Amino acid sequence: MRSIIAITAAIAFIGCIGIASAASGDTYKAKKAACQERAKTMSFGVHLIKKNHWVKDCIAGKHPA
Repeated sequence: MRSIIAITAAIAFIGCIGIASAASGDTYKAKKAACQERAKTMSFGVHLIKKNHWVKDCIAGKHPA
């Protein structure tokens, strides 16, 4: 009986984690899209690595989007 209760509690906990990670994934995607739009207005030229580095920093909060 205890194992059934433990299994149900574990499943409920895992379900909550899945919901939280989905919400944070949407936030990440929105922030990444905003940073990429801002990067399009900047002149990186052919330096794609530099642009990607800037987008990563923007997502991390080093550059306001």
